[in-house]
Amino acid sequence: MENIYDTLGFTIHRVCNASCSICCFSSNPSCEEKLDVNRIKEYIDESESIKEIKTIAFTGGEPFLAYEVLTELICYAKAVGKSVNTVTNGFWADSYEIAYEKLSYLKKCGLDYLSLSHDSYHKKFVKTENIRNILKATTKLGIPTSLAIVKIKDEDIGDIIDEIGNDIYTASIKIGPCLPVGRAQKVFSDDQFDRSIETSRAKCTYGANLVVCYDGTIYPCCSQVIVNTGLGIGNFKDISLHEALSKLKNNALLYYLRNTDMSFFSNYAKYKLGIEIPDYIVNPCELLFKKENIDLYNEYVMENIKRLKQGKAVIKCAGVASGE
Repeated sequence: MENIYDTLGFTIHRVCNASCSICCFSSNPSCEEKLDVNRIKEYIDESESIKEIKTIAFTGGEPFLAYEVLTELICYAKAVGKSVNTVTNGFWADSYEIAYEKLSYLKKCGLDYLSLSHDSYHKKFVKTENIRNILKATTKLGIPTSLAIVKIKDEDIGDIIDEIGNDIYTASIKIGPCLPVGRAQKVFSDDQFDRSIETSRAKCTYGANLVVCYDGTIYPCCSQVIVNTGLGIGNFKDISLHEALSKLKNNALLYYLRNTDMSFFSNYAKYKLGIEIPDYIVNPCELLFKKENIDLYNEYVMENIKRLKQGKAVIKCAGVASGE
C-alpha cells in the first residue's frame, strides 16, 4: 500500500504558559488535558517497524513546560531511528546560557529540528529577547530552526522581524494567517481573518502528518482547523498505530481530499446539501467538514469510489452532483 503519512505527531498536552489570542486549542496555564506517556512510547515502539514513518514530532500547548518528559520522549524516538522535531514559544530562554544548556541537552538526546512560535500575540507573554537567545544557541549548535509568525488580515509584522534582528538570518521564516478556530474565533471579528483562498481552487495540503491530539483523537493532518472537523479516525487509547494508518489510508473521504481539489466537496455541499459556501476562505477545511455534517458526504463519496473501481471517471461536481 502506498505510504502517505511519513510524520507521526503528538500534542503531548494542552497546557501553556501563555493564553494567546490566536491559539487554536485555547491553551492556558490551567489546562489539564495530556496524553499518557507510556501510550506514546507504545506508538513510538510500533513506529520502528513502519519504515515509511521518518519523523516524530512533539508539540503542545507548550511542550517545554514538561521538559523532562520532552527529553525522555525525544531520546525514545531517536532510539528507534526517527528524526525528531519539537516546537516552543521560548518562554524558558531568559538568557543565552539557559537556551544553550537546554538545547545542547536536547540535541544530545536526538533533537533534529526546532520550530519557534513568535508574533505580536506570543510577545505579550514571551520576550523577543528569548527568541534571540534561542536562535543564537541553535545557530551555535547547528540545530535547524524555523520561526512561525501568525498574523491577522493587514497586520504589519515588520517590527517583530526587526526586533529579532540579525539572529533571524539562520532561521526559516514561516508566515501564516490566523485561522478562525479556538480562541481566535471568539476574539476576532470575521472580517479580520484573511480569506484569500478562492474556494473553487482550494486544495487540501495535508502534509503527510498523522497527529495524536492532547485528548487522544487521531487526525490526518496538523492543520489548526482540524480539531473543529469530524475528520478524526479514532483514539490512540483504543487502536494501534498500524490500525490508525490503515484507517487513514483506506478512508474514502480522505482519499478524495488528498487527490482532488475542494470543489469536489464544496459544489456538492452547496448544490445538494444546501450548505452555504463562501467564495473565499482562510483554510480549505474550515467549513465543509464540521462534526455535525461530516456524515452527509458518505453517500456521495462512496458512489464516486464505486465508479472509480469500475474504471469510470471520478465525478467532478459542476453545479450539481452528476452521474455523467
